[in-house]
Amino acid sequence: MDLSILYRGPLSSCNYGCDYCPFAKHTETAAEHKNDERALNRFVSWVSSRHSDNLSILFTPWGEALIRKRYQQALVRLTNMPQLRKAVIQTNLSCSLNWVDDCDKLKLALWTTFHPTEGWRGRFVAACGELHERGVRFSVGAVGLK
Repeated sequence: MDLSILYRGPLSSCNYGCDYCPFAKHTETAAEHKNDERALNRFVSWVSSRHSDNLSILFTPWGEALIRKRYQQALVRLTNMPQLRKAVIQTNLSCSLNWVDDCDKLKLALWTTFHPTEGWRGRFVAACGELHERGVRFSVGAVGLK
């Protein structure tokens, strides 16, 4: 079976403080982080059990996931599974990118968004260059301001 899955999970915090965004205003407790980790691990385990399927996954968390090692490790595990065709995650690109070297880059893609009130443009552009050098597919967008 071919399945395209949107994964949100319970993550609900971000390392940016955008005025318009409710996730910038929430700091998760240790219990909330544990709950998110359990949910993510349960999802990755479910994917690993789907041997006869072809799966594509889009992660659009309610916050910034890639600053969390658990999401980096999940993407490494997922992209190395034969039943996974593609894994894409939305990110502000504020994390280290070393983990992408362990992914199957033919299956990984990042949906990156520049936040002009939060990030320094030069750092974001440098991170995009690093993704390109590492052979990771990515798209670039920007938060719009009045």
